Amino acid sequence: MTNPEERRFLIPFLTPLHAALEPLAYAAMRVTSGLIMATFGWTKLFGDGMTRDIELFQRLGLEPAVPLAYFTSGLELLGGLAIAIGLLTRPLAFMLFIQLVVIVVMVMIPRGTGYHLTVVWLGTFALMSVHGGGRLSLDRWLGREF
Repeated sequence: MTNPEERRFLIPFLTPLHAALEPLAYAAMRVTSGLIMATFGWTKLFGDGMTRDIELFQRLGLEPAVPLAYFTSGLELLGGLAIAIGLLTRPLAFMLFIQLVVIVVMVMIPRGTGYHLTVVWLGTFALMSVHGGGRLSLDRWLGREF
């Protein structure tokens, strides 16, 4: 009888290839997600995004709006960079997951548009919250996965 936990590929001879590429694919997802998230934080902190975010937070009743806006933008920038290198991946991915849930529920769904890609981000950061940095991460290299 076959073990139900055993992965069975449609094309069995590709199993070694899948096993070899899995850590690289996961690292690529982590790095790209982290770097893209960092660009959002960078744009807000060093571009013209803070005023808009502070006004949005005030309109939504998220107070104190100014420190909250700086915290969330800092999380996007520094958390995104840390996730890209695989440092503190689980807690930072979970924090970004929660931030994205709030954004989807309070901003995007009421507007009725623009939330589709954010839902993909939710899945990505949920996976990283559970899986951690993966084999090719600073967390693993340091021997500490949080």
